[in-house]
Amino acid sequence: MNVKCDPALSGILRENNAILPAYHMNKEHWISIVLDGSVPDEEIFHLLDLSYDLTR
Repeated sequence: MNVKCDPALSGILRENNAILPAYHMNKEHWISIVLDGSVPDEEIFHLLDLSYDLTR
């Protein structure tokens, strides 16, 4: 799943193997989250909220 992210935060998040530079998106502002259970649901929901705030 691709979500928009603050560039300062995306570097930190990419330390997790399940969070990658976004496929076919601006890799500075977007991340891809692998939905295989390795990222806790609470963190995914938080990232979704941040993405919504950045894109509205």
